Amino acid sequence: MTSRSGSDRANASLFELAERIRARGLPEAVIQMAIHGGAAVHQALWYRVESVSTSPAGPAWNIVATAEREDLVPLWECGSVAVFSAGDGSFLQWDAEEDEPWIRWPDFPHAVRDLLTDLWEDETMDVQRAEIARLLLPAGEVEAALIPLER
Repeated sequence: MTSRSGSDRANASLFELAERIRARGLPEAVIQMAIHGGAAVHQALWYRVESVSTSPAGPAWNIVATAEREDLVPLWECGSVAVFSAGDGSFLQWDAEEDEPWIRWPDFPHAVRDLLTDLWEDETMDVQRAEIARLLLPAGEVEAALIPLER
């Protein structure tokens, strides 16, 4: 019997994460964001979208374990906050230090609109926000996602 190295375990968990995201029907760009971080998809995402930690102590996996929610699929992290696809089709933003999600969105376009609003608040150029929207959403949903949320 051979034991798997930490690197082999991390690669296996990343492969499993990619498969879980793909099973939710999300774009390949989301897989790249989860595994390699937002900058792998678009430079403007470098700050807002970090890869999902492979460590069980990482924010996303800590939330899954603490909440006992095996239906949660982490999509990206930002500090102690993680964004998830839930088994019921909704999407959640959850801080690892909280007992409940901060935000629940009914679908992925709403989660993307929130991300694009964060980028708008960061003064990211509109052309960059539009490029990101086109990477994540069908053409018919891009325009609505680019309208910043009122917070």
